[in-house]
Amino acid sequence: MGNQRSSYIAPLDGFRGLSIILVFIAHLGFENIVPGGLGVTIFFFISGYIITKLLIDEVSSTTQLNLKAFYVRRLLRLYPPLLLMIIFYFLYLFTTKNVVDLHEIVACIFYYENYYFFTHPATSSNVCKILWSLAVEEHFYIIFPFVFLFSFKKPKILLLILLILAVIPVIFRCLGTLWYDYSAAVTERYCYTLSHTRFDSIIYGCISSVLLYSFRSSLYIKALSNKTLFIVAIITLIGCLVFRDTTFRNTVRYTLQGLSLFILIPAIINTPLYPKIKSFFSGKLIVLVGKLSYSIYLMHMIAITVVSNFCGTEKFVVFYLAVIFLTAVLALFSYFIVEKYTLKFRKRFI
Repeated sequence: MGNQRSSYIAPLDGFRGLSIILVFIAHLGFENIVPGGLGVTIFFFISGYIITKLLIDEVSSTTQLNLKAFYVRRLLRLYPPLLLMIIFYFLYLFTTKNVVDLHEIVACIFYYENYYFFTHPATSSNVCKILWSLAVEEHFYIIFPFVFLFSFKKPKILLLILLILAVIPVIFRCLGTLWYDYSAAVTERYCYTLSHTRFDSIIYGCISSVLLYSFRSSLYIKALSNKTLFIVAIITLIGCLVFRDTTFRNTVRYTLQGLSLFILIPAIINTPLYPKIKSFFSGKLIVLVGKLSYSIYLMHMIAITVVSNFCGTEKFVVFYLAVIFLTAVLALFSYFIVEKYTLKFRKRFI
């Protein structure tokens, strides 16, 4: 498996590309056909997988974990494109003479948009409320490095802690279906967007990395090489999309999706059994989309909002082309002018 910090796994960017494509198409108005929520769940898994692997690699090469460097890297990675997005959003509001909700802007900047959206669904803007997923990630990564620091020398302890943590969101989701049973919309918002109900989607990626790169579990590697289990994971993932029972979708759906990804993604990446799938997710185009995924995620709803304002809400070919074009322009600007520029500063903390 290797412990080289410089190692780059192209298919992971390919999966990121798939994630943002699902989200983007769903937000174009095809959410009843394309599972945008699954795209976010895949991104959560990949995030946990990559961050944990990087932490394991750092400890393997330096025998210690630099928490200050970790948080500075996160800050330089996330904030510049986010601030650029907020600037673009301000420009849109100013030119269209719309009111600026400063409370929501603060919620975006300080990563509590998911809780703001939960408590203020009627006033949350489409541009800002998509940042709920970033809030979930950042809340988790405030805690996780300390958990890792406490237990990385004992992978069994780390694994046990992660398994316990993975159960907590399931409990909260089950409780949420009881607390908010008077409103299906409130229940879904509670179970889908809040940090304490969704961070298990990240943990499955963390556990996968621990098993592969720290614990080196022969049992897990054997499971990833089992084609029958691979097929079961695919069927389970499809079943989660097809089965529409509300209680199921608000409670164990994310658990089953996480367990499916726990088999599928590492099997494709770490075994030689699925070369065509791995080759597809290593393709230049989908990897490029994956590298642009953060900027695309931040900018695509601005593009949809701007085009809708000038072209109306009816969906037609010109609307879709305009959204795709504007998203591409904004995302490329964000990536090459902002993300690439701040990368050289982040490298000082590697």
